[in-house]
Amino acid sequence: MGKSIAVLGAGSVGISTAIHLQQRGWDVTLIDRAEPASETSYGNAGVVNASSFVTLNNPALYKKLPAMLLNNTSYLRYNLPHVLKNLPWVFHFLKNANKQQTVQTAADLASLIEPALDEHKALMQRAGNMHRLAEVGWLKVFRQGAGFDPEGLEGQLYRRFGIAIDTLDAAAIRELEPSLAPIYGAGFLIRDSASVNNPGALLREYVQQFISDGGTLLNDDIQDLSSTAEGFELQGNGGLHKYPHLVVAAGPWSADVLSMLGYKTQLGFERGYHQHYHLSEGASLGRSVHDVESGFIVGPMEIGVRITTGVELNHRDAESNHAQLEQVLPRVREALPIGEPTDDPIWRGCRPTFPDSKPVIDRAPRHDHLWLAFGHQHIGLMSGPVTGKLVAQLASGESTDIDLQPFSAQRWIQ
Repeated sequence: MGKSIAVLGAGSVGISTAIHLQQRGWDVTLIDRAEPASETSYGNAGVVNASSFVTLNNPALYKKLPAMLLNNTSYLRYNLPHVLKNLPWVFHFLKNANKQQTVQTAADLASLIEPALDEHKALMQRAGNMHRLAEVGWLKVFRQGAGFDPEGLEGQLYRRFGIAIDTLDAAAIRELEPSLAPIYGAGFLIRDSASVNNPGALLREYVQQFISDGGTLLNDDIQDLSSTAEGFELQGNGGLHKYPHLVVAAGPWSADVLSMLGYKTQLGFERGYHQHYHLSEGASLGRSVHDVESGFIVGPMEIGVRITTGVELNHRDAESNHAQLEQVLPRVREALPIGEPTDDPIWRGCRPTFPDSKPVIDRAPRHDHLWLAFGHQHIGLMSGPVTGKLVAQLASGESTDIDLQPFSAQRWIQ
């Protein structure tokens, strides 16, 4: 077989995979029905955060369950019929929220996250967009004064994986972010973190460099996929496309793609929303701020500040429900002087999540020339370049930088 390969999905993972394959001499076509980085990878807090290995399904989840069942919190909403239709996913998601599994998951995800900033910098240097990165840390704040517990599980994991933090009192928070209202009694700064001022633009600039280096971007909606003795045939609205090798990195649409080849995939969706606002005159924000108790993140972006919500468990394509965004907006206004929303529309996206909160990075179980890279939940933007490098190593027959057994396809794909 030749070294021609298609990558389905032009989000952070797919774009990065295409670039790393290209750097290894592959003839790469990147395929998406939409503009690159306009779906899941467009909407996030823009943070490349070395500590994002503590997943939603951790032991603290059990303490929050009674409140979550009321279905009115800012950090979690759910559609009951959808949850009831996906009870196996919910059961395994909750089953993995024990201390032993949380520690193991953290170790596995840390292997993806630890090199993420360096891998992004390498792509930025090539694309000439280092100006989008600010290495200013990631701030978590608490209104009640009871802040970060260094002896708790999260603190233990930070120490285990060498995460540098500064514990802050009210005065230190105000010194760091003068425009924040004096409502936060405690907080901590995760120093080894950086912010991106426009994730969508950053990734599209990666794509432009990929094209300049000889890569192909194909805009087509793939309707059917089949395997042949020569590789794979992809039937799109624009015609039939044939490739000897294929990577599926289509985020929340990956399960649909694989179903065309007879695979069953246990993939869930953590939907989320964001909206941009102008800061009031004279106000500023230097880094992303997570108001832990209120359940929102607000971060500086090129077009204003971005307010992101918690998780909504619902079908990928269900109608938008802005309840969480509406719930946190008054709390944001208490914390930061924001003005009117920008003209940018409210974004809704779906973070693809397996029940153990770890992605699949592997060869497909029944196809030798098919590689899978999806299910990155909340860490897709940051870990895309690392994942892309690992997939390119797999496809090229190289030794991978890390052990990929924790990310095997057999866990959730049959």
